[in-house]
Amino acid sequence: MQQTLVMLHGLTGSANSMSQFANKICPEGCNLYIPDAPFKHEKTGFCWWEYTADSRVKPQKIKITSKLLEEITHSMKYLVKNIPGEGNIILGGFSQGAVMAQIMMLSEISNRISGLVLLGTRAIEEKKLREALRKNKMIPTLWMHGKKDKIIDFDDSYELVKIFEDEGWNLKKIIHEKGHMIPLSEHEKIITFIQEIYSNNS
Repeated sequence: MQQTLVMLHGLTGSANSMSQFANKICPEGCNLYIPDAPFKHEKTGFCWWEYTADSRVKPQKIKITSKLLEEITHSMKYLVKNIPGEGNIILGGFSQGAVMAQIMMLSEISNRISGLVLLGTRAIEEKKLREALRKNKMIPTLWMHGKKDKIIDFDDSYELVKIFEDEGWNLKKIIHEKGHMIPLSEHEKIITFIQEIYSNNS
Protein backbone atom coordinates (compact mmCIF):
# COMPACT_ATOMS: atom_id res chain seq x y z
CA MET A 1 0.00 0.00 0.00
CA GLN A 2 1.24 3.48 -0.86
CA GLN A 3 2.19 5.53 2.18
CA THR A 4 3.15 9.19 2.43
CA LEU A 5 4.90 11.07 5.19
CA VAL A 6 3.59 14.64 5.27
CA MET A 7 5.62 17.14 7.31
CA LEU A 8 4.31 20.66 7.96
CA HIS A 9 6.69 23.49 8.84
CA GLY A 10 6.12 26.04 11.58
CA LEU A 11 5.44 29.77 11.53
CA THR A 12 7.88 31.61 9.21
CA GLY A 13 9.16 28.25 7.97
CA SER A 14 9.08 26.69 4.52
CA ALA A 15 9.30 23.38 2.71
CA ASN A 16 12.99 24.10 2.27
CA SER A 17 13.58 24.64 6.00
CA MET A 18 11.76 21.39 6.84
CA SER A 19 13.33 19.36 4.04
CA GLN A 20 16.54 18.09 5.65
CA PHE A 21 14.80 16.84 8.80
CA ALA A 22 11.86 15.37 6.88
CA ASN A 23 14.13 13.45 4.52
CA LYS A 24 16.07 12.10 7.47
CA ILE A 25 13.00 10.71 9.26
CA CYS A 26 11.19 9.40 6.16
CA PRO A 27 11.33 5.60 5.87
CA GLU A 28 12.86 4.07 2.76
CA GLY A 29 10.11 3.38 0.25
CA CYS A 30 7.74 5.91 1.77
CA ASN A 31 6.62 8.93 -0.26
CA LEU A 32 7.41 12.34 1.20
CA TYR A 33 5.36 15.52 0.83
CA ILE A 34 6.61 18.79 2.34
CA PRO A 35 4.41 21.74 1.35
CA ASP A 36 4.88 25.45 1.80
CA ALA A 37 1.94 26.84 3.77
CA PRO A 38 -0.51 28.85 1.63
CA PHE A 39 0.00 32.22 3.38
CA LYS A 40 3.13 34.34 2.99
CA HIS A 41 4.36 35.57 6.36
CA GLU A 42 4.80 39.33 6.73
CA LYS A 43 8.52 38.99 7.51
CA THR A 44 9.83 35.68 6.16
CA GLY A 45 8.69 32.26 5.05
CA PHE A 46 5.11 31.03 5.18
CA CYS A 47 2.32 30.40 7.69
CA TRP A 48 -0.79 28.24 7.98
CA TRP A 49 -2.69 31.25 9.26
CA GLU A 50 -1.55 34.85 9.63
CA TYR A 51 -0.20 35.50 13.07
CA THR A 52 1.55 38.46 14.67
CA ALA A 53 2.65 38.16 18.27
CA ASP A 54 1.16 40.71 20.66
CA SER A 55 3.91 41.87 23.02
CA ARG A 56 1.33 42.57 25.74
CA VAL A 57 0.38 38.90 26.09
CA LYS A 58 2.12 35.57 25.88
CA PRO A 59 2.71 34.83 22.18
CA GLN A 60 1.15 31.36 22.50
CA LYS A 61 -2.21 32.83 23.53
CA ILE A 62 -4.18 32.77 20.29
CA LYS A 63 -7.48 34.57 19.95
CA ILE A 64 -10.02 32.55 17.95
CA THR A 65 -11.55 34.95 15.41
CA SER A 66 -13.66 34.46 12.29
CA LYS A 67 -10.62 35.51 10.22
CA LEU A 68 -8.46 32.86 11.91
CA LEU A 69 -11.06 30.17 11.29
CA GLU A 70 -11.37 31.19 7.62
CA GLU A 71 -7.60 30.96 7.16
CA ILE A 72 -7.37 27.58 8.93
CA THR A 73 -10.22 26.28 6.76
CA HIS A 74 -8.38 27.52 3.68
CA SER A 75 -5.19 25.73 4.78
CA MET A 76 -7.15 22.54 5.47
CA LYS A 77 -8.68 22.58 1.97
CA TYR A 78 -5.25 23.37 0.51
CA LEU A 79 -3.76 20.29 2.16
CA VAL A 80 -6.68 18.03 1.22
CA LYS A 81 -6.21 19.11 -2.40
CA ASN A 82 -2.43 18.69 -2.51
CA ILE A 83 -1.67 15.68 -0.32
CA PRO A 84 -1.35 12.56 -2.53
CA GLY A 85 -4.82 11.17 -3.15
CA GLU A 86 -4.23 7.53 -2.28
CA GLY A 87 -2.83 5.49 0.58
CA ASN A 88 -2.11 6.09 4.24
CA ILE A 89 -0.70 9.35 5.55
CA ILE A 90 1.75 9.70 8.42
CA LEU A 91 1.12 13.33 9.32
CA GLY A 92 3.54 15.44 11.30
CA GLY A 93 4.50 19.00 11.94
CA PHE A 94 6.42 21.44 14.07
CA SER A 95 4.81 24.26 16.07
CA GLN A 96 2.09 25.87 13.90
CA GLY A 97 2.46 22.99 11.44
CA ALA A 98 1.70 20.50 14.21
CA VAL A 99 -1.48 22.44 15.02
CA MET A 100 -2.49 21.94 11.38
CA ALA A 101 -1.71 18.23 11.71
CA GLN A 102 -4.22 18.06 14.58
CA ILE A 103 -6.77 20.05 12.59
CA MET A 104 -6.50 17.62 9.67
CA MET A 105 -8.11 15.03 11.95
CA LEU A 106 -11.32 16.98 11.23
CA SER A 107 -10.84 16.85 7.47
CA GLU A 108 -12.31 14.51 4.87
CA ILE A 109 -9.02 12.59 4.68
CA SER A 110 -8.87 11.88 8.43
CA ASN A 111 -9.54 8.17 7.87
CA ARG A 112 -6.30 7.93 5.86
CA ILE A 113 -4.11 9.30 8.66
CA SER A 114 -2.19 6.37 10.18
CA GLY A 115 0.00 8.31 12.61
CA LEU A 116 0.59 11.76 14.10
CA VAL A 117 3.90 13.44 14.95
CA LEU A 118 3.29 16.60 17.01
CA LEU A 119 6.49 18.52 17.74
CA GLY A 120 6.77 21.72 19.79
CA THR A 121 3.10 22.58 19.68
CA ARG A 122 -0.19 23.03 21.52
CA ALA A 123 -3.93 22.82 20.94
CA ILE A 124 -5.84 25.97 19.99
CA GLU A 125 -9.42 24.68 19.92
CA GLU A 126 -9.98 22.05 22.59
CA LYS A 127 -13.63 21.33 21.82
CA LYS A 128 -13.00 20.61 18.13
CA LEU A 129 -9.93 18.53 18.92
CA ARG A 130 -11.89 16.39 21.36
CA GLU A 131 -14.57 15.88 18.70
CA ALA A 132 -11.93 14.68 16.27
CA LEU A 133 -10.38 12.28 18.78
CA ARG A 134 -13.77 10.78 19.57
CA LYS A 135 -14.75 10.48 15.91
CA ASN A 136 -11.57 8.90 14.58
CA LYS A 137 -9.94 5.58 15.40
CA MET A 138 -6.98 5.79 17.77
CA ILE A 139 -3.68 5.92 15.86
CA PRO A 140 -0.03 6.05 17.00
CA THR A 141 0.72 9.59 18.14
CA LEU A 142 4.03 11.12 19.20
CA TRP A 143 4.24 14.36 21.19
CA MET A 144 7.52 16.14 21.89
CA HIS A 145 8.26 19.37 23.71
CA GLY A 146 11.17 21.18 25.34
CA LYS A 147 11.19 22.27 28.97
CA LYS A 148 12.91 25.55 28.04
CA ASP A 149 10.56 26.47 25.19
CA LYS A 150 9.97 30.24 25.35
CA ILE A 151 7.58 30.32 22.38
CA ILE A 152 5.07 27.76 23.63
CA ASP A 153 5.26 27.12 27.37
CA PHE A 154 5.83 23.51 28.32
CA ASP A 155 2.75 23.48 30.56
CA ASP A 156 0.58 24.84 27.73
CA SER A 157 1.87 22.14 25.41
CA TYR A 158 1.30 19.43 28.01
CA GLU A 159 -2.39 20.39 28.04
CA LEU A 160 -2.45 18.81 24.57
CA VAL A 161 -1.25 15.53 26.06
CA LYS A 162 -3.96 15.69 28.70
CA ILE A 163 -6.65 16.18 26.05
CA PHE A 164 -5.48 13.16 24.07
CA GLU A 165 -5.15 10.95 27.14
CA ASP A 166 -8.47 12.13 28.55
CA GLU A 167 -10.08 10.89 25.33
CA GLY A 168 -8.44 7.49 25.72
CA TRP A 169 -5.52 7.96 23.32
CA ASN A 170 -2.05 6.66 24.19
CA LEU A 171 0.79 9.00 23.25
CA LYS A 172 4.50 8.40 22.99
CA LYS A 173 5.95 11.35 24.89
CA ILE A 174 9.42 12.85 24.41
CA ILE A 175 10.48 15.60 26.80
CA HIS A 176 13.81 17.32 26.20
CA GLU A 177 15.74 20.03 28.01
CA LYS A 178 16.02 22.50 25.13
CA GLY A 179 13.75 25.20 23.72
CA HIS A 180 11.51 25.63 20.67
CA MET A 181 13.37 23.21 18.42
CA ILE A 182 13.78 19.59 17.35
CA PRO A 183 17.04 18.53 19.01
CA LEU A 184 19.38 16.31 17.03
CA SER A 185 19.60 14.03 20.07
CA GLU A 186 15.90 13.11 19.67
CA HIS A 187 15.91 12.38 15.93
CA GLU A 188 16.45 8.63 16.29
CA LYS A 189 13.39 8.28 18.53
CA ILE A 190 11.27 10.03 15.92
CA ILE A 191 12.74 7.90 13.12
CA THR A 192 11.97 4.70 15.06
CA PHE A 193 8.40 5.84 15.76
CA ILE A 194 7.67 6.64 12.11
CA GLN A 195 9.40 3.50 10.82
CA GLU A 196 7.20 1.35 13.04
CA ILE A 197 4.03 2.94 11.67
CA TYR A 198 5.30 2.51 8.12
CA SER A 199 6.28 -1.13 8.66
CA ASN A 200 2.97 -2.01 10.31
CA ASN A 201 1.06 -0.66 7.31
CA SER A 202 3.26 -2.04 4.52
